[in-house]
Amino acid sequence: MVLAIATPLSTRGRYIVDARGNRVKLAGVNWYGASEDMGVPVGLDCNDRNAIAEIIAQQGFNCVRFPFSLWMTEQTTPVADQYLLRNPDLHGSTPMQVYDACVKALTAQGLIVIPNVHLLDFGWCCANNDTNGLWFNDRWPAAKFTAVWQDIARRYASNPLVAAMDIKNEPRHAAVGGATQAPAWGNAQETDFAAMYATVGNLLHQIDPDLLIICEGLNYAGDLTGVASHPVQLAKPGKVVYSMHDYSWSDHPAGQTQAAYIQQMTANGGYLLNQGIAPVWVGEFGDNASALSSPGGGGTWWANIQGWLKEADVDWCWWALNPTHGQSCTPGTTTIQNYWGAPEPYGLLTLDWTSVGYPAVITMLQALMPPHTAAT
Repeated sequence: MVLAIATPLSTRGRYIVDARGNRVKLAGVNWYGASEDMGVPVGLDCNDRNAIAEIIAQQGFNCVRFPFSLWMTEQTTPVADQYLLRNPDLHGSTPMQVYDACVKALTAQGLIVIPNVHLLDFGWCCANNDTNGLWFNDRWPAAKFTAVWQDIARRYASNPLVAAMDIKNEPRHAAVGGATQAPAWGNAQETDFAAMYATVGNLLHQIDPDLLIICEGLNYAGDLTGVASHPVQLAKPGKVVYSMHDYSWSDHPAGQTQAAYIQQMTANGGYLLNQGIAPVWVGEFGDNASALSSPGGGGTWWANIQGWLKEADVDWCWWALNPTHGQSCTPGTTTIQNYWGAPEPYGLLTLDWTSVGYPAVITMLQALMPPHTAAT
């Protein structure tokens, strides 16, 4: 395993730092699929997992957010061979074993891997009525959510590059037991995410005290305002990272100026950086890669978020690596059959998963990778 980053990671004020106290700016990409219907990361029928990991590292990314579902962790039926065509050594593996193999491939390239409970059930995220906005529903009790995270921590405790856990994707309303319950922050009630993050984080630290605990804000990870009065407090200090998500279709007025956008993002969570309170990681942001590759492509939002990420020197993770959803690659060709009928427009790779499909987007992301400030 190549350890380009001196683990373990911790936090110092607004920064993530390595074991030597040097800043580590997370600049990564999401690789999805394990939380969806087939329970397996997409692309393994098109390319070897080690080659995919190498492509990610070659672009300069230093981390991969790796979503999964609670449902995936319980599947004991081997993954169908057609989803693993380019990884024949994984034939007969369960979804969890395939996930393990991909984690190993990614960390072998020196990449930090950040598991994320994207959904409780399987499928595509997200909607207020999908019953997956909280960490429990009528099929998945809170105790099961906690137990799965403990299993994940034990599973990767010996791999120092599995250095952070993104506890719950995009908190939002969720129909539970026939009633719609709203997520809360710091109210000490059943749906209090701040309390849940502290409980789960402390339990994970009993297994692996080195882990960063990533805590997403409310309203689809767009709102961290509650942290000001109710920060997530773990028994072990220096381990909390907060996370926001942002897209062109997020809560931004049309024609928003960059100054107004920066003001909005600062109020929603960037104040934690400005005041030196804690790191903020934009765990998801992205847009149509083809459009961004065109002159002037991306519009106002793309210019605005680039400006904020640069000005505030924010850690981030692009959505997504994937050029496709579930698919089938014909052996020996680059013929693609998309089960969902369309490629992933935000994806960075070619449809056959073997190379970069949008070099101009990679170049723009590479400009956001270097840290402008060092931890003090």
